[in-house]
Amino acid sequence: MKLRNYFISGVLVIVPAALSLWVLWKIFVFLESLIGQWIQKAIPQFYVRGLGFVSLIAIILILGFFAQNIFGRRIIRYLEKGFLSIPVFNKLYQFVHSILQQLFRKEKEIFHGVALVQLSNDVSTIGFITSKEPVVSGLNNDYWTVFIPTVPNPTSGFVLFVHKDNLKPLPIGVEQGMKILLSFGIYKISDAANQNKSTDSQKN
Repeated sequence: MKLRNYFISGVLVIVPAALSLWVLWKIFVFLESLIGQWIQKAIPQFYVRGLGFVSLIAIILILGFFAQNIFGRRIIRYLEKGFLSIPVFNKLYQFVHSILQQLFRKEKEIFHGVALVQLSNDVSTIGFITSKEPVVSGLNNDYWTVFIPTVPNPTSGFVLFVHKDNLKPLPIGVEQGMKILLSFGIYKISDAANQNKSTDSQKN
């Protein structure tokens, strides 16, 4: 029995760590390949693994620096006009640009809370409230926008416009809500609520 408990404890330690490292490595390899493959072709004698990643970060910082001053803003504005004049590409550019703007917004959070979404009389699911304002003409303020992620890939899902009477806000944070979904319901709402209360008490 003790060996079984030791094994389970070891799995709970090593599997999340291994998966996290694997995801970070895949992200690094992808970002490295964006610039690294060109550097490797241009100056193969000076190329070392990681140079593409460092170069990409440097380019992003330089572009960010230019975007923060008047001269740079003008250049970027002209570039954006050029991008928006290209058919098909302009739609994709506007979509990605709007998504990134939402992700990096400072004035308010992306999600406004976690709620149980009533799908029928006997079935509910967890959703994340993205907006309490009407985004479709004809809908009043009683309809909120809710994102319902799929499992095991929470980056995909469904966007629903739900009447607030069919939503039950939960006393948990977004992180706890994601834990419930990614654990396939093993991580309970009551555990998440208790963790949220303890976090709030520590802040106070």
